[in-house]
Amino acid sequence: MVQIHVLGPMTVFDYESEPVVLAPKPRRLLALLAVNADRAVSVNTLVQELWGSNPPRTATATIQTYIGQVRRTIAEALRKSAAEVADEILITEGSSYVLSTSRVALDITEYELLSEVGSAAVQRGEFVRGSELLHQAVALWRGPALVNVEAGELLGARIVHLDESLLCTQEHRIYADLQRGAHHRLVPELTELTARHPLHENFHRHLMLALYRCGRRAESLAVMRRLRARLVEELGLEPSPFLVQMEQDILRGEPSLDRTRPRPADQCAGRQQDRGAVRSVVHNLSRPTMQSAG
Repeated sequence: MVQIHVLGPMTVFDYESEPVVLAPKPRRLLALLAVNADRAVSVNTLVQELWGSNPPRTATATIQTYIGQVRRTIAEALRKSAAEVADEILITEGSSYVLSTSRVALDITEYELLSEVGSAAVQRGEFVRGSELLHQAVALWRGPALVNVEAGELLGARIVHLDESLLCTQEHRIYADLQRGAHHRLVPELTELTARHPLHENFHRHLMLALYRCGRRAESLAVMRRLRARLVEELGLEPSPFLVQMEQDILRGEPSLDRTRPRPADQCAGRQQDRGAVRSVVHNLSRPTMQSAG
């Protein structure tokens, strides 16, 4: 099975998990197909991505040439014919192309499913399970998405979407870890995240809570002071009410701040079917080739 990684440098691996070389324009075309896997991408969309509003007169023919190059590359990687790849993997549908995941393993597909299932578990209060799944989702990232691809307007928008998705996934996972009492381990990570995202209020709120639970109340309050100063200086805004409430709770030592909420076993009795479905999904996703490549 061919593997395509887009959560980091775009890399294509053959059936022996060896990297495959693609020229920049075909790689960019494949990247757009990969982030839209199992969905039809029109020739006009591919033209727009590669040349914007000033395509050459030969754009459609050039797209066909690039598609042929990608098919041959995948065929060599799978030890199949280009005709088989055109029938089963990179399929023509009218004036569009579809990259089928039937014979291609995509890290983005695995990430999105792990993130969805993990977030749902957190929402149900299954914090340990949700944390495990979301840790797996975040671990699939090897750097900024498609960092080695020169993205056009459409691919660039998709990269922004992926970056935002990663922030949300990290936020849900950190919340789950706080609820299971892992605040000591979170302090270094949250310190880095707040430095990288200095206006992200939820990361600051989580850092304040983690520090407070570690017995570092003065440092927790200092986080709020720094954030307030930055918000006022850069945006002319005060912190959100939920952050102000957190600050007030810390100042008066609100007992509820010390409470974690692991899910009791008897409350999980009605979730056996859901958890079985989650295990099945993750088992199907956990392919050895995806984990060992690259």
